[in-house]
Amino acid sequence: MRPTLLVIFAASMLSACAHAQTRAPKAIPDTEPYVTRQVGSLLAQATQGALAQDQLTDNARSALAGPQLAAIESLLRKCATLPELELLERTTKGEDRQYLYRARCAGTPLLVAIDFNKAAKINRLSVREEAPD
Repeated sequence: MRPTLLVIFAASMLSACAHAQTRAPKAIPDTEPYVTRQVGSLLAQATQGALAQDQLTDNARSALAGPQLAAIESLLRKCATLPELELLERTTKGEDRQYLYRARCAGTPLLVAIDFNKAAKINRLSVREEAPD
């Protein structure tokens, strides 16, 4: 009986943890609205398939070459207008600042992850559909 109860308890705890990890993150206060405006401007450029190369690090330039930028452009083109951004997370890793935004777009929310290096150049940019709750 005891091993059965232990298995049931462990299974229910794992299920609860998995459910908690799949919930959509909540917006946090945006204390850097100028960064959010900059990200919005970058997304507008990406919608046109043309990011200013001087704003990107070498890593970002190679990561956003060809199909990757086309995939971002395709996701953003589903939006009738440029979506409003909600800040979900801001972290610092070394001298890099990392941001995660939600962009509500044509009923399908998008997650926008962007990293800026200490020179304020983009080190990483990714856009993907947010998984439903």
